[in-house]
Amino acid sequence: MSESQYLHTSLDTLSAPLTSLRNRLEESPPSDQSGVVGFDGFVDTFIRMKNPASMAEFGPKVADAAGIAASYSVDHEGDKFGGNGPLFAAALHDLFSGTAEVTYIGGIGKDATEPIFEKALGDKLSRLVPIAPSAHSDCLEFTDGKIMLGDFDACEEVSLENLLDVLGEDGVDNLLKEANFVSAVNWGKLPYVGEIWSYLAERLKELGREPKSVPFFMDLAEFEHRSEEDVQGLLSRLGPITEQATTLLSFNLKEAWQLGDRFGGDFKGKKDPESIVELAHLLFTHLEVDKVIIHPNSGAACASSEGAIFVPGPYCNEPLISTGAGDNFGAGCMAALLSGCNDTEMLLMGNSTSGYFVRSGRTPDFNDLNQFLGAWSAGTLPDRL
Repeated sequence: MSESQYLHTSLDTLSAPLTSLRNRLEESPPSDQSGVVGFDGFVDTFIRMKNPASMAEFGPKVADAAGIAASYSVDHEGDKFGGNGPLFAAALHDLFSGTAEVTYIGGIGKDATEPIFEKALGDKLSRLVPIAPSAHSDCLEFTDGKIMLGDFDACEEVSLENLLDVLGEDGVDNLLKEANFVSAVNWGKLPYVGEIWSYLAERLKELGREPKSVPFFMDLAEFEHRSEEDVQGLLSRLGPITEQATTLLSFNLKEAWQLGDRFGGDFKGKKDPESIVELAHLLFTHLEVDKVIIHPNSGAACASSEGAIFVPGPYCNEPLISTGAGDNFGAGCMAALLSGCNDTEMLLMGNSTSGYFVRSGRTPDFNDLNQFLGAWSAGTLPDRL
């Protein structure tokens, strides 16, 4: 590990950034925040596995039943709005206690917003812009993770052409003139969304927005099924976007392993903090972005011009919910960046937002996060809030 890589395995060595972050959280959220989030949309059917309850138990049982049949006990928990973008947008709204003006664009309806999204987001967000029908996922929730079974056909309708059919260039420009942030997530499921990412960066430039003044958060989200040509096309887009915006590219650990393989890394299966921070550094040296973020269950790493760092997370043994944890982490990182945090504080805030969410099923505000950090640092954090 080089001198520019910093490894923290407990909060004991993070007293200064922890104090700094808690001081920020004691203040009101930064005002006049406005931005665009997109571009997917899913209706998620939640299924809680009862027996077996863990993925570790489930996998061997399924393998043993191959060629025969199997039956397992579950709890059906109903349908909820979903998709990385809608969950990210809702979380950002809640973090800022409703003071941020968030516009959501994406697969939340063909000609009008579908009722499940209108009910969930209509009172939260400033504007909903439906450009395609929603897709569908069955979410199998385990004590140690989740399996998403997705029907992605509708994702092909999320395109720049449909976006411009609904908003037009003037409509997009009106949103970007005042935008303080852009969040573009779930590239992996949306085959044509890369054109939208590039278009937004191009319009920011044409509008005369100062280079690097707008944070642009990107999350690939399970891109294993995308072709080599698709991935290379994405990588070629990152440089021009980064010339205009301050870019954050976020991965879960599996996604980071997959991309690391392309650059000669040998990290698959390695979950220790030292390997994760080294992987973040490797990706940063090969990708034209300002920050690379990796968020495994154990914490999070970030590599940027500040160096590479790993920060532990408030691990929850039996989460109340895991679907949406990564989106809450990303929203926490974005809120931290908009609040002026450095990389270490950003990771602490992302980890805490996610940690709060999996324990309670809801996104915290700044006051909730401050209390959460206090309990975490005191060693009194429960598995339910």
